[in-house]
Amino acid sequence: RHRQDLVFYKHTINVNMYIMNERETKILDAAIDVFARYGVRKATMGDIAEQAGISRPTLYARYANKDEIMVAAMQLISERVIAAVTEAWEGVEPIGQRLDIFLDIAIVRFFDQIQQMPDASDLLTGQSEGARASQAIAEESKIKLLARLFDTRSDQLAAKGVTPIELAELFYASSSSFKFTARDAVHLRKLLATLKRSAMVMLGEE
Repeated sequence: RHRQDLVFYKHTINVNMYIMNERETKILDAAIDVFARYGVRKATMGDIAEQAGISRPTLYARYANKDEIMVAAMQLISERVIAAVTEAWEGVEPIGQRLDIFLDIAIVRFFDQIQQMPDASDLLTGQSEGARASQAIAEESKIKLLARLFDTRSDQLAAKGVTPIELAELFYASSSSFKFTARDAVHLRKLLATLKRSAMVMLGEE
């Protein structure tokens, strides 16, 4: 499944919290393709410009270097993940099913692409200061998404001395770490299933 999972995020709903013109989106989609093909370290500005169908001067007029492109690409991927989760949640009421959707889109698919393309992990985790800051913002957005879901069971959580945001932080931090600690896909799903059961107990759902 060469590039399949990373390119999933390219073709998921094109929703961006930052207003982005068509050219910028085209550049970032090209960068995602190039990073998937070569890995972040080996990819060059020339590769990205060629994939986007623009000249290197045009690319440099918008982005000073590859790090800037990586930061923007990380933001776009994160926003598309959140959009995909939000859309998939529509019409789905049970919290357990919503957690399954979140874990599949935000965790499992990332794990799959890291396994298939180790170099792509730089795009997902960030290797520069700016990328790490971007990643922190992305993580906060996902935590807030979970907190809103858990807020529907705030009374049950309060009875256990936990707030929705605290459970959301724990749930996301744990599930996200599994992307790098799980031995394989089967092990990952077992870890996530255990985490989900624990969360459901806290939420009063089991």
